[in-house]
Amino acid sequence: LILLDAQMPEMDGFDVAERIASDPKLAGATIMMLTSSGQYGDVARCKHLGVAAYMVKPIKQSELFNGIMSVLGKPDVEEKQAGECRSASGMANKRLNILLAEDNAVNQKLAVSVLEKRGHSVKVAHNGRQALEALEKDTFDLILMDVQMPEMDGIEATTAIRENEKTTGEHMPIIAMTAHAMKGDRERCLSAGMDGYVSKPIRANELFDVLETLAAGRCSCPEASTDHDSKTTSIDIKELLSRVDGDEMLLKEIIALFLEDYPGLMAQIQDAVAAGDNAGLERVSHTLKGSIGNFAAKSAFDAALRLEMIGRSGDMSAAREAYIALEEEIRRLAVSLSTLTLDEAA
Repeated sequence: LILLDAQMPEMDGFDVAERIASDPKLAGATIMMLTSSGQYGDVARCKHLGVAAYMVKPIKQSELFNGIMSVLGKPDVEEKQAGECRSASGMANKRLNILLAEDNAVNQKLAVSVLEKRGHSVKVAHNGRQALEALEKDTFDLILMDVQMPEMDGIEATTAIRENEKTTGEHMPIIAMTAHAMKGDRERCLSAGMDGYVSKPIRANELFDVLETLAAGRCSCPEASTDHDSKTTSIDIKELLSRVDGDEMLLKEIIALFLEDYPGLMAQIQDAVAAGDNAGLERVSHTLKGSIGNFAAKSAFDAALRLEMIGRSGDMSAAREAYIALEEEIRRLAVSLSTLTLDEAA
């Protein structure tokens, strides 16, 4: 058995694992990778190198012991404990009971569908307050927590959960979901006690990688992806399908839901601009931006983001002009989605 630290000077754990894999004298060695900062893609690298398990530090003594027993195939280890540190090839088989705290209907549909497709059970809360109420009634393996929600946001909900855990001694894994365009969001999430982070719009492969890392040990805190949207305003069908795990029916449903919802959101934005309601403008623009983000439409996304930032700043002088720009971009996006042919992805 070889225990490797992923972060080491001169040669890191992955480089060492690669050397071991290529050395005939060490063939058959069982490797466990330990890391202090789980990153997106680590699980895939472990699988490629034949690493048996991947755990995120700090690791409790009992977790490490049971992890070792698990990878060595010892039969006297409790199934529940062994599941905390699974071999890289078996992590995806763990079925989780997940609480999804998300106020955006399109994002709800996407997350629930891709998670249930993999066998996970999902309960939806529309804001942080509902998430706290759900935790009082049911037991969950983890929470996917949107950061910006009405009534009680993800940061406030996480703070309340962590405060309660000081008396219970328990720890609920919480994975933040937030748009990387908001600078400092990742740091705010981790400071509030969240265990991991996925960027929005949700990408199925990134979400599952984080869940696999969680099943392997504790949690993953990948950097937000930097390729948020397509560089053009045209619709990249292959990119959209990759985000829904290749499910064409789900993509059609998400498009239909967006086309049904966006006119009402645009009307609310227009009302907020007319009334000088900067808080309302920020809130509704954020919701619309979250829906647009699922379609890799950069121009429309940026237009909604601009209005959100105007609302946040409180200076509404440029709001009307920004609304007109968003209106045009939304019209183009709606036409593109309405005429989208999935056969083009073949």
